[in-house]
Amino acid sequence: AEKFGEEMNSRIYAVKYDITEFVKKGENDICVSVGPGWYSEFSDKCILCYKIKSGHYTAYSDTNIKWSDSPITDYNIHLGEKQDFTKHIYDENGFTSENMRSVVKAEIPETEFFIQDCPNDRVIRTIKPKKIYEDADCAIYDVGENISGTYVFKCSERMSVTVSVSEALADGKFDEKHSHKQSAEFITDGSDREYGLMFTWQAFRYVKISKNAELLHVDVIHSDINVTSDFKCENDVLNWLYDAYIRTQLCNMHAGIPSDCPHIERRGYTGDGQLTCETVMLTTDSKKFYLKWMEDISDCQDINSGHVQYTAPYFKCGGGPGGWGCAIAEVPYVFYKMYGDASPMKKYFPQMMRYLDYLEAHSENDLVVSDQPGLWCLGEWCVPGAKQFSNPDIPAPFVNTYFYIRTIDRMTELAEKCGRPGEILNLKSIRNRKVNAIYRDYFDKSTGDFCENTNSANAFALDIGLGDERTAQNLVAAVRSKPLDTGIFGTELVVKYLFENGYFDDAIDFLSRTDYPSFGFMMKNGATTLWEEWQNARSMSHPMFGAVVKHLFYHILGIKQTKTGFESITIAPRTNIVTGNISGRITTQFGEIYVSVDRAANKCAIKVPKKISAKVVFDGDVMIEQ
Repeated sequence: AEKFGEEMNSRIYAVKYDITEFVKKGENDICVSVGPGWYSEFSDKCILCYKIKSGHYTAYSDTNIKWSDSPITDYNIHLGEKQDFTKHIYDENGFTSENMRSVVKAEIPETEFFIQDCPNDRVIRTIKPKKIYEDADCAIYDVGENISGTYVFKCSERMSVTVSVSEALADGKFDEKHSHKQSAEFITDGSDREYGLMFTWQAFRYVKISKNAELLHVDVIHSDINVTSDFKCENDVLNWLYDAYIRTQLCNMHAGIPSDCPHIERRGYTGDGQLTCETVMLTTDSKKFYLKWMEDISDCQDINSGHVQYTAPYFKCGGGPGGWGCAIAEVPYVFYKMYGDASPMKKYFPQMMRYLDYLEAHSENDLVVSDQPGLWCLGEWCVPGAKQFSNPDIPAPFVNTYFYIRTIDRMTELAEKCGRPGEILNLKSIRNRKVNAIYRDYFDKSTGDFCENTNSANAFALDIGLGDERTAQNLVAAVRSKPLDTGIFGTELVVKYLFENGYFDDAIDFLSRTDYPSFGFMMKNGATTLWEEWQNARSMSHPMFGAVVKHLFYHILGIKQTKTGFESITIAPRTNIVTGNISGRITTQFGEIYVSVDRAANKCAIKVPKKISAKVVFDGDVMIEQ
């Protein structure tokens, strides 16, 4: 933030534990392993502050605490750890005070303290990897899927054990490129103990480990989020898409942050996060997770200018003013739609207005042209082709102004519910100016296209009600005749438009393709998680393209809300020769909604909680109305 001279809020989350089962009668020693975590990005100091409460007894951390170095001798939250167990001071049987030193009193950080109330990270499941290679120096194991977590091994010798991980193999060998420099070094003590990472996780499918170490298993680690959905059909690509997305999303949920990737950056990019948030809320139990992340987004807004950073919590990074900063409105809006809870929208509405002021200040001729003067400014991101890591052909001001208009629409819809009805006329006036600017600079009256429909630009325009019949016809014709040319935002918008406007078969075809670029291309090339790019991906675990998964539930299973929070729904499942028999479920605040269709028998089975008002239509007939 210092680079921009901006001022943001900060907070520290304290974690609450119930240690009752570990406390014995009489004297107790409490030993805490402390690591710097994300603070290692800014400082190598470790600070410990605690309160222990039992009935009327309360104890606080003070200068009577003693400390000593742990087996962890070096640490990098992104890359790994070095551990030396020949110098350890404790084991599972007790604690020794040899070489203990007095602590130094730390200054109180200038921040607010909160109890963390979102799901903690934990070991979710374990996997037994398969050994696929061995020589005189090392062995390589295949976990079978791309995960975030740690490996667990034993070593009966006193020796140095090096462990490296990678997302891929290259010509059957360990791929250093997709290792992303993730590794760890262990000095083992010859005991029967198990070794693994303590203060970080790594992201990988393949494990390379020194020969004399025995890899026992791999622990999958991410936030304790329940998957509350399922989707199956008779199309391999669509089934893979759902499974790969869920796996990717979970790999990217740690410490209350929906990250872009679980290894290289691990940052809560507001672009990726706002794009996928509806799909996450639809398919998982993530309400508390997003309550926390919305606070992060709020904290990372500049108090003076209203600028919203590209990541929440803030770390130096890149992005754009529309598809990134507009998360300050988009995530609370989606939260309201999914859970029927407007309190975050009400809470952050003034900050949303401040962000609109910021976008206005960074507009020229009513188009959003920059975020910070002279900085890289994104609109769309990761389109296919050689320019995937540079700006695509679709103009950034067009995309960012689209997000400005869409955000105004969200705020106008809920202004009265947020106690701000007086803002509606002003918001509509701003919208008219922005719409006129898009027509002026990007609409071709002779063809009906916006930006020559490059990177499916027509889908952006149609999503906010712009264009005419030719705009839609040209978009559909392009989808049918050309390879996919969309980035992270356009892909979801094309699928949404096709499904919502009667092009069911085209939408299914779009999602089911197997030639490059497509989801099926990832599947054919052995992916178990979604890639960052359509080909030659730097990261093989990026959830952003998975935003389309919500449409499997909305338009194939046919579950749609008619009242927020799923208080009222319609169910109109639809299938074709590509999807075949379909089945799936989501879980709402009122319980589980289940849908299945036997295509050959032309039969539909539905389960809906009694508290939900539902209308079920199948094959044109109303089956249920409760």
